[in-house]
Amino acid sequence: MLPASTALAAAPAAQDTGDAADCLPFPAGDFGANPAGVTLPAGGPATCLTIPADGHSTRELLTSTLIDPSYGFSVLDESGTTVCEFADWGGSPEGCSLTPGEAYTVHVPGDVPWDQTLVRRDVTATAHGCVDTPAGKVGTPSAEGVPASSDDYVCHTVTTADARDTLHLYARYTSAGLANGFAVYDADGEVACENAGAGCAVTGSTTYRAIVQVGNGDPTAPVYRLDAVRIGTAAGPAPECGKVPDVTYGFGPLTSTLSEQRPTLCAVLPTAANDWLNLSFAPEQELHKSPTPWLYDGVTRQNACYPLRGSGYHQCKVPAEDGEYGSRPTTLVIGLPSVPPQAPVEVRATAYCPLLCGTVTPAVTAVTPGTVGAGKVTMRVTGAALHEKDVVEVSGSGYRARSTTVSVAPDRRSMDVALDLTNAPRTALDLSVVTHDGDTYRRGRVTVVAPIRATAAPTVTGTAVVGGRVTANAGTWTPAADTYTYQWRSGGVAVAGATTAAYTPPSTLLGKQLSVAVTAHKAGHPVVTAVSGSVVVKGLAPKPAKVPYMSGATRVGNRMTAVVGSWSPAPTSYAYQWRANGVAITGATGSTYVVPASVVGKKLTVTVTAHRTGHLSGAHTTVGYTVAAGLAPKATTAPYLTGTVKVGRTLTLNRGTWTPAPTSYAYQWYANGRAISGATKTSFTPAAAQRGTRITVRVTAYRTGHTAGVAWTRSTGAVAG
Repeated sequence: MLPASTALAAAPAAQDTGDAADCLPFPAGDFGANPAGVTLPAGGPATCLTIPADGHSTRELLTSTLIDPSYGFSVLDESGTTVCEFADWGGSPEGCSLTPGEAYTVHVPGDVPWDQTLVRRDVTATAHGCVDTPAGKVGTPSAEGVPASSDDYVCHTVTTADARDTLHLYARYTSAGLANGFAVYDADGEVACENAGAGCAVTGSTTYRAIVQVGNGDPTAPVYRLDAVRIGTAAGPAPECGKVPDVTYGFGPLTSTLSEQRPTLCAVLPTAANDWLNLSFAPEQELHKSPTPWLYDGVTRQNACYPLRGSGYHQCKVPAEDGEYGSRPTTLVIGLPSVPPQAPVEVRATAYCPLLCGTVTPAVTAVTPGTVGAGKVTMRVTGAALHEKDVVEVSGSGYRARSTTVSVAPDRRSMDVALDLTNAPRTALDLSVVTHDGDTYRRGRVTVVAPIRATAAPTVTGTAVVGGRVTANAGTWTPAADTYTYQWRSGGVAVAGATTAAYTPPSTLLGKQLSVAVTAHKAGHPVVTAVSGSVVVKGLAPKPAKVPYMSGATRVGNRMTAVVGSWSPAPTSYAYQWRANGVAITGATGSTYVVPASVVGKKLTVTVTAHRTGHLSGAHTTVGYTVAAGLAPKATTAPYLTGTVKVGRTLTLNRGTWTPAPTSYAYQWYANGRAISGATKTSFTPAAAQRGTRITVRVTAYRTGHTAGVAWTRSTGAVAG
């Protein structure tokens, strides 16, 4: 029960004398908590209430907590004429239109068996206590209701940016309580749509008052939600509404999932005046448990969908003015069921048109291509209002084949059909289309030829390595294909999602056989697939974390060592190649290398190649250094002279022992430290000129690629005469 104004509740009941002076004042209430009103006790006499001329709006909602239609009340103007009568469950959702500046009298019958409280509320732009509720896009969450006692009234001020917007409004009850009432008023207080209790579409204002009479439920929690969504704009249907391209035979399925976070979906239908659609939902169930449909046209904006009890579907009929024909587009809105769902609702809506709907005239204009390959082929039919049961027939030379439907375009202007022409003669055959309703369209002839085939198999190009990129080469086909599709395979099994010409093998394919299947597509020819040869997918090459380098002095005769550094992933073996000025040195493939004289002056490097089983090999070339000459030979045994130190007697040189072994020697004899001209051999006979001098010899040892080494003999005694 609504709370009454305490001052008026205590006032004595006035007799219904018809004289306004003897009537109780009827104060203005609002949509807030504890609105002002008049409480009348049970069993009292007939009563009248007065509404002052300056105390009302142009339209008000008058309600009573009494829900027995036998005890209605009425509103009279100053002349005594009845302007509104309320004989329904507590009031009228249409409200009462009141003239500014005129007083009114409310007549209430007597002998009512229960207490009742009467409240009047402004429903125009000056209404108080309304909840601001901006309209949202289709698919946005619904607005939560306001907690209220059973049979109380709640007001939502629904707003939109443009008066040319069209809104869909619907109060859905989320508990087991019944919906007692729902009304919508525009900014002037005029009723914005009829039959609002079942939801409605409104336009022409930027502000509306949506009045909800709360059903049974917990007064501390909302028992309803309000759908307020924009289904049309000044530019036409809302962009969130999908467009159904053709309704000749119906449409669908429209699919979605509805919940309180997405309580509505919509679609724009190219219907015509007087179209008749039967709309059903799958899975089939009682209609009050299935999604709720509304069909609005752009003229009346009245819902044209009604449930046909016992039929399992809703009937939706597009309205028409007298004699109207032709296009009359509509917007279909689908919302949550009227019975509160306990979980998201899966929507699968399909419409059937018992008669032709829309404005499209059925036609068949062409069947293509004109040349097809023998085998299982696909052909395309073009036209208008094509039907999935239309059949293409190929015949001639004692042969006949009929198609099955593969798909029909959403706009029904094309359809693909399959024919098995494997045994068709290679010649021109007659071509016809037999429609679902028995009409025949002759569309010339089709020539059957040999089907497409691969003359060179596809190949895989690039290195098949984990994380690398390989590409499919489609091969060669006769006749040339229109397009190709690809499917990569591992061990002969299709790899999910690997359907492009380029492919990057993942680590899961390491060590496996990789191939690619190429399917050639040519209009009117069977689909043919050819498979490439297989390649093994390898792992990534090891890379150096610490680069290799050379150990040792870079000079002729030295032993150089290649230090491999560290690699990731860890190699299973290494290989080496020593290089001079970047050119591989024949035979120099060990981890060590003794530098020969042939590379002196050249830049020495070594390339370390890291091998890992099942992986590509990684390689790194060290920093290069110029090879210097080797160390000079040294005399480990000094050279010395033998013979008699006397004029005319021959002295012989023993050159001693050297390391490393020289490749040649040079000699120079000296007398008292002065070079003796021409004395450059291993023996020398002193002449009179050397009498009394001391003889020495300088030995120079040469080795290819090394600096020269020098050693002296010890000097002799004085040369005797």
